[in-house]
Amino acid sequence: MTIDFPVDSFELPSSTGRYFKIFLPADTMTLEKEGLFNYGLPVLNSFLDKGLQKASSLERTIHPKGSSAFYFVTLFNKGVDGILRTGLSLKGQDLFYRINDKEIYCGKINLKNLMLQK
Repeated sequence: MTIDFPVDSFELPSSTGRYFKIFLPADTMTLEKEGLFNYGLPVLNSFLDKGLQKASSLERTIHPKGSSAFYFVTLFNKGVDGILRTGLSLKGQDLFYRINDKEIYCGKINLKNLMLQK
């Protein structure tokens, strides 16, 4: 799986004037980190200090019957009224990240060795 986000900002269509950037720290998220400050991401400040003007990318191999968790850090230029809903979706081998009504192409999943089982 490969995920890439450009250095560009995106506008949230439902909140005019609200722009956001997405970052992908390399640390691995785990369920044990869920309740921790910054979800257990120890280097968030230094990561953002060094990475604000860089594109973010992540490459992972997920083995059969395996799983992987990772961080999405989303920064807005101003607060947003209401609730933000985010998620990844797959269309063929293309990955899309959605924040409310904004869908962004962000990468690919290599499915060449995928075998569906009954």
